[in-house]
Amino acid sequence: MSSIINRFLGKKSVRNEELLALANRLSFRNSQLDVFLFDHFIQSDKRNAEQYFTFQEQLLELQLDRLQTIEVELNLLYQYLQVVEHFVPDGFLVKFENKLQSHDKITLPPLILFPVIQHAVENGYNTMSSHPVRIRLSGSSKLIMLEVSYRVNHYLESQFNSVLIHDFRHRLDYLFPDKHNLLLNSNSNTSRITLTIQL
Repeated sequence: MSSIINRFLGKKSVRNEELLALANRLSFRNSQLDVFLFDHFIQSDKRNAEQYFTFQEQLLELQLDRLQTIEVELNLLYQYLQVVEHFVPDGFLVKFENKLQSHDKITLPPLILFPVIQHAVENGYNTMSSHPVRIRLSGSSKLIMLEVSYRVNHYLESQFNSVLIHDFRHRLDYLFPDKHNLLLNSNSNTSRITLTIQL
């Protein structure tokens, strides 16, 4: 719609690099310093505090502008899910399916797969065995697709109105202009986020 308006007015939308760069940094920090997870850690009995601190230390060592291999990203993601499973008191169920091919050639900006999964963990109902967070990663050395679905939270007015998603959209615009797609769908039972990135 905006392209039609711009054509009619004879103007092109201006890409604000400074604001997009800021959103890129904010989205990275949102994932690096997960407030939802930190709150649950603070309220926990701290019996496995070392697990949390070890994971957090690895996140803090990441640098925004340094690409990392997909293996590093996935290892951090698996650790994140284990930490969540331990420190979220109501329990946490996840089903992770990794069908990604050609791992060794893929490099990514750090924590680029985190926001949609963190959003599902924070906003979904994930304790029912029939409704875990479902994560499916697929693709190749040229394209990555991440699908995340979860049980909707009926207390939320909008399933996708969150800082994580808002800043992540702009991070994608900054890092992968015209080379990504972020689809958000929700019905009365399930919310689904599908992220596609061309490499």
